[in-house]
Amino acid sequence: MSAVKWPRFTLNDAQPLAGQVYVYLRTLIIENTLVAETPLSENDLSARLKVSRQPVREALARLSRENLIDIKPQKGSFVKKISVSGLRSVCFVRSSIECGALRESLQLPQTAFNKIVTRLERNLEQQRRIVPDKNRSYARFLKLDDDFHGLLCSFSQNAFAWDLIQSIKGNLDRIRFFTFAHISRVDHLCNEHQAVVDKIKAQEIEAACQLLRQHLYVITDTYKQAIEEHEVWFMPEDVRAYKRSR
Repeated sequence: MSAVKWPRFTLNDAQPLAGQVYVYLRTLIIENTLVAETPLSENDLSARLKVSRQPVREALARLSRENLIDIKPQKGSFVKKISVSGLRSVCFVRSSIECGALRESLQLPQTAFNKIVTRLERNLEQQRRIVPDKNRSYARFLKLDDDFHGLLCSFSQNAFAWDLIQSIKGNLDRIRFFTFAHISRVDHLCNEHQAVVDKIKAQEIEAACQLLRQHLYVITDTYKQAIEEHEVWFMPEDVRAYKRSR
């Protein structure tokens, strides 16, 4: 574990400890700081983060349920290779929830509707200020992207909607981070977001849903260039399936 460049872990006494450890480790996996097959020892993590083993164990169990790590009895925990086999299923669930939330917007009082739209527009302003570089721009943009889609879910007035999406999209996020750095363009993504917001403002919700579905399913094509360039990052069965499909 010494080869990993570990960022500082800062505790927040107002939040559950296991949740903080989970977010810290998940971020490192999503951003490929912890690459595939990196071992994650409970003892080592406990010492490094200066917490007890219990919150570390809980965080690792949650990451395992999200298919981001593999817990092997008698051997330990390891970061999994990226899996794309269930990518289309994740996109289906995600688009169903987000489009469902957009349809619920028609039931909101106008003041509540306008408040979310205003927050979406502010988020878009921040997205457009991102200039791709070699520093943290990718992580900053993807955080804003998550906030944008979280706001779309907030039209449903149901916090569980975005929480559920977060729990199933771990491997999708890993691909997003990788393809954003190599393939995707900020201006193109911002334009797609703007088009969705424009339709929402006009209350053309079905048109907004159609644009949103197209936007969310793009990942089912963009991952192919990533797997072409760096197949070692992906599950062997997914690499074989991709090669057979060419």
